[in-house]
Amino acid sequence: MDSATIRRSYLDFFAARGHAVRPSTPIVPQGDATLMFNSAGMVPFKPYFLGLKTDLSRAASCQKCFRTTDIDRVGHTIRHLTFFEMLGNFSFGDYFKAEAIPWAWEFLTKDMSLDPKRLHPSVFKDDPEAVGLWKKLGTPNDPVLLGEDSNFWNMGPTGPCGPCSEIYFDRGIPCTLGSPRCAVGCDCDRYIEVWNLVFTQFDRQADGSLKPLPRKNIDTGMGLERLAFVAQEKNSPFETDLFSPIAAEAARIIGVDPAAGGPAGLAMRIISDHARAVVFLMSEGIIPSNVERGYVLRRLIRRAVRYGQLLGHKDAFLHRLIAPAVGIFQETYPGLKDASANIAGTLKMEEERFLATLEAGERELSTVLSETGKVLPGAQAFKLYETFGFPLELTREICADRGVAVDEQGYARAAKAASDLARASWKGSGVKVKFEDASVPAEPTVFFGYEAAQGPALVAAVKALAEAGPRSALVALDRTPFYAESGGQVGDQGELLSSDGKTLFAKVLDTQKHGGVVLHVVELQGPAKLEKGTQVLAKVDELRRSYVVPHHTATHLLNAALRRVLGPHVRQAGSYVGPDKLRFDFTHPKAVGSSALAEVEELVAAEVAAGHPVETKVDAIEKAKELGATTLLGEDYGARPRMVLVAARGFADPADRSSLELCGGTHVSNTSEIGGFKIIKESAVAAGIRRIEAVAGPAYADYQREAREAEERGLSELKARLEERLKELKSLGGSAGDFAVEGKTLAELRSRERELSEAASALRDQKLSTAADAGKKIVSAGSLRLLAQRLEGADPRNLRSLADKFKAEVGNGAVFLASAREGKLSFVLALTPEAVSGGRDASRLAKSLASALGGSAGGRADFAQGGLSDSGWDDIVSRLAGLLGNC
Repeated sequence: MDSATIRRSYLDFFAARGHAVRPSTPIVPQGDATLMFNSAGMVPFKPYFLGLKTDLSRAASCQKCFRTTDIDRVGHTIRHLTFFEMLGNFSFGDYFKAEAIPWAWEFLTKDMSLDPKRLHPSVFKDDPEAVGLWKKLGTPNDPVLLGEDSNFWNMGPTGPCGPCSEIYFDRGIPCTLGSPRCAVGCDCDRYIEVWNLVFTQFDRQADGSLKPLPRKNIDTGMGLERLAFVAQEKNSPFETDLFSPIAAEAARIIGVDPAAGGPAGLAMRIISDHARAVVFLMSEGIIPSNVERGYVLRRLIRRAVRYGQLLGHKDAFLHRLIAPAVGIFQETYPGLKDASANIAGTLKMEEERFLATLEAGERELSTVLSETGKVLPGAQAFKLYETFGFPLELTREICADRGVAVDEQGYARAAKAASDLARASWKGSGVKVKFEDASVPAEPTVFFGYEAAQGPALVAAVKALAEAGPRSALVALDRTPFYAESGGQVGDQGELLSSDGKTLFAKVLDTQKHGGVVLHVVELQGPAKLEKGTQVLAKVDELRRSYVVPHHTATHLLNAALRRVLGPHVRQAGSYVGPDKLRFDFTHPKAVGSSALAEVEELVAAEVAAGHPVETKVDAIEKAKELGATTLLGEDYGARPRMVLVAARGFADPADRSSLELCGGTHVSNTSEIGGFKIIKESAVAAGIRRIEAVAGPAYADYQREAREAEERGLSELKARLEERLKELKSLGGSAGDFAVEGKTLAELRSRERELSEAASALRDQKLSTAADAGKKIVSAGSLRLLAQRLEGADPRNLRSLADKFKAEVGNGAVFLASAREGKLSFVLALTPEAVSGGRDASRLAKSLASALGGSAGGRADFAQGGLSDSGWDDIVSRLAGLLGNC
C-alpha cells in the first residue's frame, strides 16, 4: 500500500465515523506565536481543546509537522525525522476511550491489514478503564502497563493532562541493544510505537491532585512515515516511497549505491530527510538566514551539503533533489509544484555560497582540533560560524565524530561580544526603548484610530525613561487614536493636550505596543504635570499620517502586482511603511528586470486610477482562509482578524478583487486617494530576498516636485557648463556653429555638451601633438630606442593617446612623455610589443625610475604612469635610457 493510499484511507476511515476532515495547516503556526513550527497534529486544534471554539466536536487531519530537537539524530536512528506528517483524530468533549481504542484497533488490523499478533497496546498503569477496553477487544497480546514517564501526558506542572495508550508494532528482530528482557518500552528498534492515544481527562492542581475535567478530549497522533514503514514491511522509513525516490536520485548524482550501508547509507538518509524538509519549509516562504526559522533551514541545507561532500561530491546537488521530493507530494500538496522553480533557484545559491567556504572551514577546524585537547574553545567555534558559516550544531557534529566536545558557553560569550561590538559601532541616533522590559501597569488599550485622529482619553500609567532623557516617558492611555508600530507600519506621532486642547502636556514621538497595552513614547512639555488619572485630548499628527496611510495601501497593491507578474512564489519577507516611503521585501531568486518592474508599476498605477473602494472587515480566521487572504508567515492574527480588501464591488464580490490581506494597519478608503505610485529602487537583501522601495500619495507628489526641481537645477548648471565649453572651444581656435540653448531638453543639452567636449579634446590633442612633434627626441637605450618629450602644462590625461601614436615611430623601444607643472612631472611610459616580448616591463621600469627620484608609479607590462619631482629633464631621460638598456 503506497503512502498516498495510507493517508487517504485514514482520513476516509474517520470521515465515515462523523469526523470533519480538515486540511493540513502550514508548518509555520497560524495564530500561535508561541511556536516556531507545528510540531504535532493537535496544534491547529488548540482553540478547541481549550474550549475557545465550539463549532467542531470531532475532527481528523494529516498535519505537516517539523521538529528541530531531532536534527542531529536524523539518519542515525529509524525513529527520528525533521519533517513528517501526523495522522490524527480528535474529540472535543464528544467521544472518549470507548470509541477511540476500538477504532484504532480496527483501522490497523482491518484497513491496514497489520497482523494483530504483532501489535502490542500499552496503557498507563493506573488506567483500569483503558485496560478493560483493550481486554474487551480480545487482542492477542494483553496491554502492557507503563509508568507516568512514558504513558501520561502533561501540558505543564499544572493544567490539562491525562493517561495515554500506545500501540507498538513488533518487527520480529533481535533486540538491537542486546537486552535479554526486551519488551514493549525498550529503547531498541524491535518494538516501534505506531499510534499514541491521549485521553485528556484531568486538570492537575498546584498540590499535584488530579481534578476531572468537565469536557474530556481525545488527541491521537500517528506518524504517516512510521505507519508506512511497518505497513510496507520496510526496514526503516527511509526505504518507503516517502523517501526512496529522493535517495535514489541523490545516490545517482553523488555516485553511490542507494542501498549502501555505512557512511554512504547514513548520508543518503540524512540527505533525503533534509531535502523533504527544505522543500516544505521553502514552499511556505522561509528563506535561509541567520535567525529563527531561516536559521533552522540554513542548518539543514548545510548539513546535507556537507554529507554530500564527505562522499566526494564537491558541487551543489541538493537543488536537483527538489523534483523527486515534489513528485512524492504534489498530488496531496499541489502548491509545491508551483513553488519548485523558485525553491531550486534559491537553494542552489545557498548551496554554492556554503560550498565556497566549506572546504576552507573544515581545514581550519582540522588544524584547530590537531592543536586542542578534548574541548574546542568557544571562541574558535564562533570564528568558524562568523568566517565560514558553520552553524554551531554542524561544528558540534564534526567534533563529536572525533571525540571532541565544544565549549558552548564560550561560544555564547563570543557571540554576545560580537553582538555588543556591532551595537557599539552603530552610528544611529536617539534611544531605543527596550519595550520587552517596559512593563507598564495598565489594562489593554482600546484603539479608536480607525474612526478618528483625536479624542478624549484617560492616563492609565506614566513611566519615566531616564535613559532617553530627563523629560522622556512612556504613557499608557485607556483609549487612543495613536496607531502602535505593527505589520511594518511605523507608530503614530502627535500630541497629548489638556482636555480643552489649550495646554500641551507632551509630544508623542513614537507609539509602540507591549502586549495589549499601547505605549506612547513622549517628551513632556512645560510645567503641566501628566500623571495617572489626568484627562487628555490625544491628537495624532494627521499630516504625517496622511503620508503613511497611502504607503500602506500601496504596499498591498504592490504585493498583489508582484505575485501577478513574477508568480505565486512571491511572499512578503518584511516591510517598512513610513511617511517618507514604503519598503517591501519579498521572496524571489534573482533581480527583477526593468520590464517586469515597469509592468508591476503600471499594474499598481492602474489600480490607483481605477478608484476601487478599500474596505475592512473583522471576521473569523476560517472565513479569511476560505477567501484566500494573504498572510504573513508566523503572524498571530487571532481568532477574528481584520481583513483589508481592495475590490471593485468590495465584500459584495470579494472573489473579483485586486488585493485581500489580513492587516491591522491604517488605509485609504479608495485607491484614488493614493494619487500616484513610483518605484524608486530595486535591490538584494539576502539570497532569495529582493527589496523594492517606492513612494505613493503625498510622498509621491514630493518626489515628483523634487525631480522637477532637480531637473531645473541640472538644466541651469548644464547651460553654464555649455557656455564654458563654447569659450574653451573658441580659445582653441574652433567653431561651435549655431546652437540655441533656450528651449532645449536636458537630453539635447547633454548631447550638445558631449559634442563640444569632444571637439575641444580633439583640438587639444592636435595642438599637443604638434607641440610634441616639434620637441621630441629619440635616444639610444642599448639595442632599443627611447622617444622622450617634455610638455609644459599639458593635461596628463592626454598623454596616453599621444604615446600610442608615437610608438609606431620607435619600432623596438619605448615612449616617455611628461607634463610639467609647478616643479612636478606627471609621466607615462609605453613600451612597444617588441620591447615587451623581449622581457621589458613598463611597470617595473617606471617604479624604479620614480623611486629613485622620490616619486611613485604603477601599471602593466606595456604601459605605466606616475609622478616624480622635476629634477632636470636630461638627467631623467638619461637615467631611464640606462634602465631600459640594461633590463
